[in-house]
This record gives sequence, C-alpha cells and structure tokens, in this order.
Amino acid sequence: MSAKHALLGLLLDRPAYRYQLGERLQQRLGPGWAINSGHLYQTVERMERDGLIERIGGAERARRARHVFAITEEGAEEFERWFEEDVEGAGLSRRRSLMVKITLGGPERLKVALKQIEAYEHECTVRLQELLSKREEIRLAGVRVHADHVLLRIGLSGDIKHLEGDLEWARETLEMVAWLLRQDAIWPSTRGRSAASSETARDRQSARKELFGRIAARELRPMHGKPKKDRDG
Repeated sequence: MSAKHALLGLLLDRPAYRYQLGERLQQRLGPGWAINSGHLYQTVERMERDGLIERIGGAERARRARHVFAITEEGAEEFERWFEEDVEGAGLSRRRSLMVKITLGGPERLKVALKQIEAYEHECTVRLQELLSKREEIRLAGVRVHADHVLLRIGLSGDIKHLEGDLEWARETLEMVAWLLRQDAIWPSTRGRSAASSETARDRQSARKELFGRIAARELRPMHGKPKKDRDG
C-alpha cells in the first residue's frame, strides 16, 4: 500500500513537520516502514496538492521542510473512507494495510478492524487449503523429471509458507487486540479526534493571524524612494 493513508492517520492525532512524519511512521509501525526523504516529500506534496493536508505554520524564510502540516476535512474523510474499505487479496500489502488500521485508527475503530482481520484469517485459511491441494497434485516421480513441475512446486511452497505466516499473524493479532480492548490502556491519541481537530483549528487560526499581521505591518511601513513632496503631502 502507499504511505498516504498512514500519514493521514498520523496527522489525525496532531499536526507535524514533514520530517517528523517519517520519524513517527517508524515509531508507530516499526523499522520496516522506513521511508526515504525523497519519497516522503513527494507524497506530502501530492497530498497537499490533492487537498488532503495543508500548511498551517512554519518559519517564514525557513526551508520547505520546516512547514507544519495538518489534515484537512477532505483528508479526514479520505482516511475514514479508506478505513471502512475492505482490502482484497492475501499478502504483505494487505497485512500492512491492516496494521495501519489497527495502529493508527484509534481505539474507537478497533472493533471494525477486528472484523477485517477475522475476514483476512478466513481468507488465508481457504487460500492455504487450495494451494496445499494444488501442490499435492504435482507428481515428481517418473521416468523423467519435468523441470516445470519442480519449479511450480517450489513456487507453491513459497506461497504456502507466506500464507502460513500470515495466518499465524492474523490469529495472534486477533488474540492480542481482543485482550487490548479489555484493558484500561493508554493510547497515543488519548486527546481524541475532536481535541486534535480543535488543535488543528487553533493552529490554523494562529497561522492566519500571523500572516495578516505581517501584511498589515508591510502596509504601515514608510515607502522608501517616494518623492519628498508626496511624503510631506
């Protein structure tokens, strides 16, 4: 999956500098989610262009990396749309999508994510049985060995190992998330989405106030180079 929805999930909690997003991605989802600065910058620019995020502050003359970004209403709606969407197909990309949902969706969405993980567990089980049956159908014994049969069996074995790992992950995740829901846990987003939205609004208002202040200061500044008679009236 793309990093877009993961970044939106991070910005739902609170605004962030661009470089902070890359750091938080690894902090919340693990080192496997390392993203190089070029890809991060391109993703953020694309999200801003699409109206999913916006700049709300940062030093006036600082480098572009120093701008603070916040999620927009359109961005929040996109995250909600994606969260409700079932991702088809067993594999690494789907497991990663599910990990983003249970990690960044917040406690109020975990029950929805649990249903999607249950569906993934069922799909992995069915798919695994299909591949095991296909592998058993391949006969290697005979007068001459068919190379394509051997290679097909190797490929199926790789897919089976992968699905077995995903099935084990899904079962462990279901158990751990169900346990977590029974605990009085401390969540990274304890402020809640409403508080995060309020903070975003305050930051946006502060940034606009600062901008209007600079504009007003420029308008009141004496105009250099104007003829003396005009300045004196």
